[in-house]
Amino acid sequence: MQEIARGLPVAFALWTFAAGAVVGSFLNVVIARVPKGESIVSPGSRCPRCGNPIAWFDNVPIFSWLLLRARCRRCGLSISPRYPMVELLTGVLAVAIFRQQGATWAALGYFAFAATLVALSYIDLDTWLLPHQITWPLLVAGALSPIWNPVLSFLEAGIGAVAGFAAFAAVALFGEKVLKRETMGWGDVWLLAGIGAWLGWPALLPVVLLSAVQGAVVGSLLLAVRRDRGAAPPAEPAPVSPDDDWVPPKHAVPYGPFLALGALEYLFFGERLVSGWNGLMFRLLS
Repeated sequence: MQEIARGLPVAFALWTFAAGAVVGSFLNVVIARVPKGESIVSPGSRCPRCGNPIAWFDNVPIFSWLLLRARCRRCGLSISPRYPMVELLTGVLAVAIFRQQGATWAALGYFAFAATLVALSYIDLDTWLLPHQITWPLLVAGALSPIWNPVLSFLEAGIGAVAGFAAFAAVALFGEKVLKRETMGWGDVWLLAGIGAWLGWPALLPVVLLSAVQGAVVGSLLLAVRRDRGAAPPAEPAPVSPDDDWVPPKHAVPYGPFLALGALEYLFFGERLVSGWNGLMFRLLS
């Protein structure tokens, strides 16, 4: 992995952010439509409240939402702040990745990887699903990424994909066959395989540890907050596939977003995280 560059020209950084925000606007469409089995191409952007088409001048990432005061021009109903948040996040990720990798094909590939993780995270938060329509192409693209990413070898990508799949598949099968309950969703299995393909097998353990620790912390905080509210009833879980009778536990949180977060943390800070962990373990064991 290349070291972080000292900086980007301001004009290029602004252009990169704008391009990333446009991709984020497209991700909003993916997040809303893929779980429903709808086309992400047609029809064009529509108001999520009234369904009326959104004119191009009302569809400028971030700025249109601010100028319209978070409301639809047609119906006047509020539009969720999630839309500009996704656009802002994707724009920031674009700048961060190109700042780290430089203007290279590897940077473009890693941005596609990061954007896909953003879409999967929000879909998982909404539906508790990680669609194969996204995770499988992510895995294939990761296995092929050494073509444009000279830092990663085909061997590292291949071992990462197989090991990532095998590790979580073992957990899922153990839950299904032995415990007779779901301990790991198969969407998470395919997601970790894709992460292993993109980042290589050395990333798997740090990503799993980061995701597990951060997921446990957030889950504990949410549980504590809900307990403090006393009489306030817990929110109903997001709807899942009509063909699946599984219902998320009352205080659970989906694991996919934490896997995505761990993958992004490794992408940006992998060497520092590994060296810091090794240093900590050396001090504890010495």
